[in-house]
Amino acid sequence: MTEFASNNGVSVRAHKGDAMTLLAFDLDEAKTKNFTGFSVRITPGTRAPFYMYNLLTYPPAVMQKNHISKHDAMTTEFSPIQKFRWVHVPATFHQVNDPFYGTYTYEVTARYLVGDVLQPLDPSLTVKVSIDVSPFQVGDLQIGFTRGFVSSQAYVNHFGENGKVRPNQSDLIFDIKAKSGPVKPDEQTKISAYTFADQFEWMGWQARARILEFLDATLADPSLALDVFAFDLDEPVICDRLLTLARQGRLRILLDDSSTHTGQDKDGNAAFEDQFAQLFSQQAVAPSALVRGRFQALAHSKVFIQKIKADNTAVKVLTGSTNFSTNGLYINANHVLIFNNQKVAKLYADVFQKSFSKPLMTAFKSIDLAMQDHVIGENNLPNMTIRFSPHTLPVATDFFKIIADRIKAAQSDVLFAIMKDNSAGSILDAIRFVREKRDNDIFSYGVTDTTKTVTLYKPHTRNGVLVAGKGGAHVLPPPFDEEIGFSGIAIHHKFVVVDFKGANPVVWCGSSNLAFGPEQRNGDNLIEIRDRVVVTVFAIEAIRLVDHFHFRDRTQNQEAMNLEATASADGPWYASYYDETDLHFVERTLLISGAP
Repeated sequence: MTEFASNNGVSVRAHKGDAMTLLAFDLDEAKTKNFTGFSVRITPGTRAPFYMYNLLTYPPAVMQKNHISKHDAMTTEFSPIQKFRWVHVPATFHQVNDPFYGTYTYEVTARYLVGDVLQPLDPSLTVKVSIDVSPFQVGDLQIGFTRGFVSSQAYVNHFGENGKVRPNQSDLIFDIKAKSGPVKPDEQTKISAYTFADQFEWMGWQARARILEFLDATLADPSLALDVFAFDLDEPVICDRLLTLARQGRLRILLDDSSTHTGQDKDGNAAFEDQFAQLFSQQAVAPSALVRGRFQALAHSKVFIQKIKADNTAVKVLTGSTNFSTNGLYINANHVLIFNNQKVAKLYADVFQKSFSKPLMTAFKSIDLAMQDHVIGENNLPNMTIRFSPHTLPVATDFFKIIADRIKAAQSDVLFAIMKDNSAGSILDAIRFVREKRDNDIFSYGVTDTTKTVTLYKPHTRNGVLVAGKGGAHVLPPPFDEEIGFSGIAIHHKFVVVDFKGANPVVWCGSSNLAFGPEQRNGDNLIEIRDRVVVTVFAIEAIRLVDHFHFRDRTQNQEAMNLEATASADGPWYASYYDETDLHFVERTLLISGAP
């Protein structure tokens, strides 16, 4: 879903995401003399309007000349955005504890700086566009993303430099209403005391809300039961709800027992999954049952299957990349998908039934559920194909080639957020091919967690951008606050978007790492969705994350950063957006355009 408006040479296209909006801006080149950026005023429903934040400000001399206070400067009214796009996520800096969902109106104004004087807002250069900003649901499909921004100015603004999401590493279940921080009152930041629940709601964002809704709906209806595939399992609220279902005879769970989920850590703490299994054995009532195991390597899916107890009919399924853990929901960038459809739910239920013992896991790759592609063409669902692993070598080889060829043949764009890009396999090879070897006629934009190769934007080229979620700066140049440095996984997504602005948009998502070897050893599910609205939601998520980590990758070891007030040797800041040899030109023209 997109909304477009234009006025007097200024254009805006708003793209709907999952409780977020991608705003694409444009300005006639003839109107760019002294152009300094875009101001964005936001009105959420009937609530009071506010200007979007911008933490980049003009140099001190320009601020002083315009009598702009430090407080006022942190908005686009006085510090316009010097980009041609922005992803707006509610509750980032405004309405933190009470985000509004519904119709948002965005008023975008082209601004000008003449002789270092910021010219007043001009209504004749303002465009107004309204769009629904709410949790994503189309028909019988819901999608939810975690926020995934522990290393961010927004996190520091709300929670300071406290990055802990557990009180200790020994207790599986703990009181999330307990105080998490700050350790002592902070006179500088004025951050007041907050709980783990406050952190969890903000960080888990829509993915957490969808998971808890799913569990609560199951708990509230005694006629329902739940089957679960779990890899990591330690989120206290989820574990508590699952154990409640176990005590009521309404839970079966296949829980991974690979090396990271068994035994003790260096401090003698039992693995959280072992703790859960012990609590389950003490509390569960038949027919609740738990199987610890893995396929040839891992039981890597993260799935809830809701069923009617009386006849075992599967009615609803939750899947995606999000582990049911504090890292999965509150540290990693992740996604969940919920299909409220009996055919899709039955498919996952069949996979569970054919996996629910160690012998069944060993044999799984040779049965029809793993050997076949499962094409879904249901009313109220997008057209899609679901694949379950582990696969045999011939099966994996065939469909990896199909996906790789589709990526290589992209017509307009390839966007992705994937944990690893350095594993062997034709899919990851195709992503590298698009960025490194193909003629640069498409918009290539991606983020991974473990890459050793970072490809930042380079002026006067159309080379794609690849950034790293790991290793980004947390000690940032002024005016930014120091952020939390952490060694865990930031990007845990596994999705690739092709042609969200092309004729045949597609996204691959789910729990598969898209690596050739693991696809033959891990229990996973890979979902291919061929629907523009859904693909756009994932494209926006990719842009959101790339922008965030691209900024960190490029700001390491730099001095104070400011908005451009005086043109550099390469010309004014906006020149690259009108240069046909530049990736910024590809980006501007692609994002402002409508669908084919």
